[in-house]
Amino acid sequence: MKTAVATAVELVQFPPESTRALSLFSALTAAARGAGVEVVTTTQYRGGTPWLLLWGPGAPARRTVMDRHLLAGGHVLAWDLSYWSRNHKARVSFDAAHPWKWVMRASLPALRFQSDPVPVENAWKPNGHVVVAGLGDKARVQYGPDVIDAWERTMIRDCRERWPNRLVMYRKKKIASPVPDHVEVASCGTPIETVLRGASLVVTWHSNVAVDAIRLGIPAICRDGAAAAVCPSTLEAEPTPLPVAVRERFLHNLAWFQWGTSPAECSAFWAFAHGMLA
Repeated sequence: MKTAVATAVELVQFPPESTRALSLFSALTAAARGAGVEVVTTTQYRGGTPWLLLWGPGAPARRTVMDRHLLAGGHVLAWDLSYWSRNHKARVSFDAAHPWKWVMRASLPALRFQSDPVPVENAWKPNGHVVVAGLGDKARVQYGPDVIDAWERTMIRDCRERWPNRLVMYRKKKIASPVPDHVEVASCGTPIETVLRGASLVVTWHSNVAVDAIRLGIPAICRDGAAAAVCPSTLEAEPTPLPVAVRERFLHNLAWFQWGTSPAECSAFWAFAHGMLA
């Protein structure tokens, strides 16, 4: 018995795609028909389908295609590296590079987090160091390197003025990434939990480091990214960790925005997407 097609999605590939992206595309396409989704694969955006699917929304070419599809009234399913379990999952956002507008819309069941948990701790020290997490090349191009640099400099200055005795540590995204003045540099090869543990605050434009800060019970400031759903974008009088209930709900919900490539996972994802975009 054939499954009725409920919607169609244009899957735009931008060769050469990574092995991870191609594996995801193949798995989602295989599960799509049984979920009532018709997948049209292209390498040049055509438009005309209700949904658009792609990998790597931070790249300029992808951003252009996303904007065109959204302007035409469609929805975008944008995939990238997951928040945790990166060896076997990828994250998804709807209509933007990051899902902060979606992740706290409802209280989603905790079962996905419980089946694939990430360590949750209370590693905050009220008088500990401040971590500023830098961005990668694609993000700097997306928002403008001058904009990012100016914002980071302002945040570093404000933190140093507020807490003159606290160390401000800058965690580079890559070895060659630029580093602001007046900071201690944390090697990009150092495990992020090592850098964060004992911090009083994490500051980042949109790095996934903010999600790590939340699960470690450390206050975070961010302008974009999933954590922007629950974190402030400016320096507050005295930053404090999220309430436990808010942190729990955020992490439980965020687990619904990352998926594996098994047939069961992909079928469940399509059902989730239908529910979110209905």
